[in-house]
Amino acid sequence: MQQTSSAPPSAPGTLATVLLLGAISFANAVGTVIVFPLGPFLARDLGARLEDAALASMSFTMAAGVGGLAGAMLLARANVRIALCASLLGLAVTTVAAGFAPDFPLLLAARVAGGLCAGPLMGLLVAAVSGAVPETERARAIGAIVGSYGLAIVLGLPLALAFASGWGGWRTAFFATALLCAVLLPPAWVMLGRQTQPAAAGPPTGLLRLLRQPESLLGLLLIAMASFGTLLISPNLSTYALQNAGMSAGALQIVYALGGGVSLFTTQAAGWVIDRIGPLPASLTVGTVMTLILLGAFGPVTMPTAALVVLLGLLLAVQLARSTIAQASAARVSIPADRVAYQCLASATTSFFQGAGAGVSTLVLAEQADGTLLGMGWLAGASIALSWLPAAVLTVLERKLASRAQVL
Repeated sequence: MQQTSSAPPSAPGTLATVLLLGAISFANAVGTVIVFPLGPFLARDLGARLEDAALASMSFTMAAGVGGLAGAMLLARANVRIALCASLLGLAVTTVAAGFAPDFPLLLAARVAGGLCAGPLMGLLVAAVSGAVPETERARAIGAIVGSYGLAIVLGLPLALAFASGWGGWRTAFFATALLCAVLLPPAWVMLGRQTQPAAAGPPTGLLRLLRQPESLLGLLLIAMASFGTLLISPNLSTYALQNAGMSAGALQIVYALGGGVSLFTTQAAGWVIDRIGPLPASLTVGTVMTLILLGAFGPVTMPTAALVVLLGLLLAVQLARSTIAQASAARVSIPADRVAYQCLASATTSFFQGAGAGVSTLVLAEQADGTLLGMGWLAGASIALSWLPAAVLTVLERKLASRAQVL
């Protein structure tokens, strides 16, 4: 367990760096989720089948996994500033290309290219914030990076929908996202150039040797469980709310607004607990809260609509807190020389297991004649199990890190 730190608060320059990296993470998150509300609009305009619109999201996610894996192999010795800005520029260019796509296949091609840039970008963001922030405050800083996905849900998705429905069409939403990436590029180049990175202790370990280290695998396992468990539920949440629970579209909007808004608090709270008390108490707390929420939302007792709106919104927020714990715990694994490679590998793990979770959910669920989903209870049970397993993994990881510290 970590001891409470009396370290002074971050310097203004460090805080500005965290805010900037959080803004870039927000742009990356918007680029990831932008097609969620735009699917029907772009499918109709490009002559694609409505059920194929989900490919625009899946292709991006899987390509991000490949991009993260490539980053782990190729960027181990790269300058974080150059690699991060190049990835951000690539995301901007490919997002513009998606906005100009004349047909659905070219849109998918642009999304694949964008995912290849977004994959290493997330890893580089975590690596950059890990190098810029003292270890006693690192979990909260990583919480700000992860929490940007909640902000993307609260602000990004409604704005994308507003663009698609009347502010210039779905293409304008892509152009606006690309513009945000471009605007953040100059300050990122300037500010990251001013950061003094800690000296790397020796050359990078190498990807294969990194994967043979028990602590490295344990960190990746934490990320895999959080990513897989989240995507078991999230892709099917809206269908369950509308079809099984009879929730209105307006109530569903409240679910996402509540979840995104509360996540800004839960991700920071999770980071604070990790920094001040330790990751294990944070994991146990999240496991308890997650269990109660999942049992209430998908258990045998039928909840009133108002209560279900609150439960589903809190579920989205607590899932991001779980991701914060996993990412912050994994960030402690790598030494400075391995930081970029390992965080790119963590980003690839996130993308691949998110895709796996979504894929498994489609195998478990079955649509009944009345349009309701059968099998959400099984997915909720699996997600509950994946909320408690990290505590055991964290216990072993803490011992491994303590043993490594004694050797070093």
